Amino acid sequence: MRYADVMNDHANAVDNVLYLHGFNSHPGSAKAELTRRACEQARPRPRFIAPALSHHPGPAWQTAQEVMSTLTGRTMVIGSSMGGFLAMGLARTHEVARVVLINPAVDPLRIALERMGSEFAHVETGEMFLIDDSYADALREQQGEVVNTDRFLVLLGTEDEILDYRQALEMLEGSRFVINEGDDHGLSRYPELLSTVLAHGGLTLPEDFNPVP
Repeated sequence: MRYADVMNDHANAVDNVLYLHGFNSHPGSAKAELTRRACEQARPRPRFIAPALSHHPGPAWQTAQEVMSTLTGRTMVIGSSMGGFLAMGLARTHEVARVVLINPAVDPLRIALERMGSEFAHVETGEMFLIDDSYADALREQQGEVVNTDRFLVLLGTEDEILDYRQALEMLEGSRFVINEGDDHGLSRYPELLSTVLAHGGLTLPEDFNPVP
């Protein structure tokens, strides 16, 4: 595991942590709950927000923007997979203090085109949905220049079975990276990285913090 050099800066600690889950996930996912638990014990303690995002990129982007617009103070956005793509968009369109990307989907349009016509069942609700042209159209509208990478901390697994981590390394040049050798798309080492994640936002976890309830 190769760690980024991340320092706490309490003078500029974030007030909010906005967690954006991935495609076909939900705000009660394992990583979201781990982050929530960490924020509850962090000092200073931030407000934690994890909205439910549509599986469709159009409404998901709208929700992310609406929630971000309600937040006051400094905000760190944490985005997992497709949530990472949304976080990159927020960094382009809003005042975002810090960004953490977890195995981010840096080119979700390519994935949508490859899976066009595929049907999925939502992992939480069981709702069936189909990847169609409207997914690709929405993603084309959301594409844009990657900006403010000096504010990014990017967590990558080298054995990600869905996304090629090397594409993120190339597209997110200028970011701080934590490269997890042999880890997969779910990033099983995430609990070990929570102190690094929160430190990126100027927050500190107690030494006895236990990510397992």
